[in-house]
Amino acid sequence: MTEKVDGIRWEIEELDQEIMELIGKRMEAALSMGRTKVEKAMPVRNLKVEDEVVNRYRERAKAAGISEEAAADIANILIRESVESQARLSRPMKSVKEVCIIGGQGKMGLWFARYMAMRGHKVKLLDTRKKDPKVKTEFPLVTDLDAAMRTADVVIVAVTISQARSVLEQVIEAKPKGLVFDIMSVKQPIIPTLEKAAVEGLKICSVHPMFGPNALSMYSRNIIVCDCGSTRGVEEFLPLIEGMGAKVTEMPVSEHDEMISFVLGLSHAINIAFFSALKDSGIEFKSFEDIASTTFKKQSASAMSVALESPDLYYEIQHDNPYTEKNFELLARVLSELRSAALDEDRSRFVQMMKEGRKYFGED
Repeated sequence: MTEKVDGIRWEIEELDQEIMELIGKRMEAALSMGRTKVEKAMPVRNLKVEDEVVNRYRERAKAAGISEEAAADIANILIRESVESQARLSRPMKSVKEVCIIGGQGKMGLWFARYMAMRGHKVKLLDTRKKDPKVKTEFPLVTDLDAAMRTADVVIVAVTISQARSVLEQVIEAKPKGLVFDIMSVKQPIIPTLEKAAVEGLKICSVHPMFGPNALSMYSRNIIVCDCGSTRGVEEFLPLIEGMGAKVTEMPVSEHDEMISFVLGLSHAINIAFFSALKDSGIEFKSFEDIASTTFKKQSASAMSVALESPDLYYEIQHDNPYTEKNFELLARVLSELRSAALDEDRSRFVQMMKEGRKYFGED
């Protein structure tokens, strides 16, 4: 019996090896396609083709002995890996620009430095911090802001939220000839400065990449582009990310912070509250792992990712957003209603809350 089981296991191991080899061949073909896209200036993503691939896997699911959902998951993983590899290929733009990234030694500053270099641009970093020997950068460091502003075609402000206003004011005073944009998670502290720059005729916009420095590419990730009064600023920014598979949303800068107070502020707050409640329970986290439900695992993974982020950045996202207090009041009210509904002998209010949630998510 043991020999038979071992024989089947060896067969499965060999099949797994064959599957990985086929995946490797698929990735090689994807890279070949990616190089062709680069040569012909085609976009990284083709949503119609991606849908066709997923449907093809669904159709063949039964013959493979798996569910359509599992087949679709496999297809989406392969698509994601393929397109990510294509998105990392050097894709030079027709016009080479000189790019200056202020705060370029920070994690997101370096992310944009490497992205811009991949697009064929000449990148330099302007950062007052001493060069960190642990951080390897292939980009020159400059210290003269005025001189950098005179020659840069693109200026990216990638400093902390608390530094942004002061830095932007210095940039505007230097009267840069090129496009200027920041990547702040909260816009309220810098809106007057952005709008003043637009009135003075600078090409300026405000950008919010909805991903962190660990993202391998822009593929399938969201980027918000805020108009702060300079149409030219938005128009010059968009080609910098065109064809890279990002999902771009344009909005007035005045609308940004309210939306982000939910997308970042509320979601961060709930995760911090979750891991803080677990901590205060007095029960070690390891004790939950062997009995964790699917929901608990997902929530714990989300909370852990928040716990590992920069406390200073997450503080600024909460503290500097003018809608934070309103959202905490909303959250407190909803938690009070939920507590009351859960403890009530009459289940109707609790059931109604669940039904309203389904309806909100379009699953009525």
